[in-house]
Amino acid sequence: MRIGLSKTALAALAIVAVAGAGLASAEVGQQGAIRVTFSGSIAPVKLPRTGTAPIGVQLGGKIKTTEPANPPILDRIILEINRNGHIQTKGLGTCSLGKLRSVSSAAAKRSCSESLIGRGNVTSRVSFPGQGAFAVNGTLLAFNGRYKGAEAIFAQVTNGAPLVTTYVIVFEVKKTGGTFGSSLIGTLPPIASEYGYISAFNMNLRRTYTYKGKKMSYASSGCPAAKGFPGATFPLAKASYEFESGIKITSTLNRECKVRG
Repeated sequence: MRIGLSKTALAALAIVAVAGAGLASAEVGQQGAIRVTFSGSIAPVKLPRTGTAPIGVQLGGKIKTTEPANPPILDRIILEINRNGHIQTKGLGTCSLGKLRSVSSAAAKRSCSESLIGRGNVTSRVSFPGQGAFAVNGTLLAFNGRYKGAEAIFAQVTNGAPLVTTYVIVFEVKKTGGTFGSSLIGTLPPIASEYGYISAFNMNLRRTYTYKGKKMSYASSGCPAAKGFPGATFPLAKASYEFESGIKITSTLNRECKVRG
């Protein structure tokens, strides 16, 4: 992501980085009994000072409650990416929702391999009436798609035993203003007929492909540190968790890049 900071700000941030100030691996936010954690990174962290290079983007989170009761149902996850981050889909294949619903992850990969842009996992907590709570782990595959005529990411989640199910989280990709110029707005379907909730997720977006003989990358970035400085610290992403109860918890991640070469 080409980080649009002024040279003065970049210089100040680079001094902090060079001085060895560490960054937490995750940010924690809490409102009432609901506690959320947001983590993320880019790889590689060594990038060109000018121009861009292919990268992978990892985003993840956890949802917990400090009380015995389950947290309210999560309606939406909004992941906002730094405004100068570059997402490229020109020439990249697309997949339809119809090809992802009610099929295994293996079948989804076979039918939509040209649009596969990422992988990850999702953990859900389920508690049916009269039964104890249990965890369900799911495999996440992210596909490039179109939703309501606009760019989207279809995150297909295939859960394993003891509750074998498949569902799709639709992330609408929208351009916004301010520090975070791209938003991934994910609407969550009911989990186990609303007897369950997502407690953790992790999504890694990375895809390179060839279009008209040219190498392309779904995500790319540079590290435009001020001249004479080896790197910069920047706001990589912001996550907003919106619950059906009306509670909204937001966390912002700051990360570091280094100049390559």
